[in-house]
Amino acid sequence: MTASPPDEVLVEKSRRGDPAALAHLYLRHAPRLGGYLRRLLRNPEEAEDVLQDTFIRIFEGRGQYTEQGRFRSWLYTVATRQAMDRIRNEARRAKLLEEHSVPVRASQDPLKESANRQILDRVDAVLRTLPPEYVTAFHLRIREEFRYSEIAAICGAPEGTLRSRIHHALKKIHRAFAGVAASTAAVLPGDRK
Repeated sequence: MTASPPDEVLVEKSRRGDPAALAHLYLRHAPRLGGYLRRLLRNPEEAEDVLQDTFIRIFEGRGQYTEQGRFRSWLYTVATRQAMDRIRNEARRAKLLEEHSVPVRASQDPLKESANRQILDRVDAVLRTLPPEYVTAFHLRIREEFRYSEIAAICGAPEGTLRSRIHHALKKIHRAFAGVAASTAAVLPGDRK
């Protein structure tokens, strides 16, 4: 089995009209991008619509991609802008922030699952208090593991601003858990020395 060609090679082939290259790009990126959009929009149907619209725009405008950055960054830029337009155009900001949550992975241990759910619920509560720009930067850095330079290109904001937004989000999350840790330590018996 041969290794899959890099995105840039597939983009070049798609520019020459190779439909298999376009299909390969879609199959490579749609699952993870779809997950990002579901977390951002908190509505699976809207996320699927934005995902499809993003790839239509990518396929129709593939000549606009300049190889100055990674294709994945460009793809997320288009998707993030589509999602933010959807939020703005449908006046759903308040509802989306209220419903925003981080997905939970299944666990075999019910106690661990309950504890994980409580942690994620607390993180969700903090994220709901933040503006969408902070939440987007947080997800792109923490969940999607983009570099700051890539997030800057995706969001159209300076790296320093994005670092500040992510730092602010993490600081609020840390404060939310600092009170819990102190109260838990006082209640739970332990091996204090």
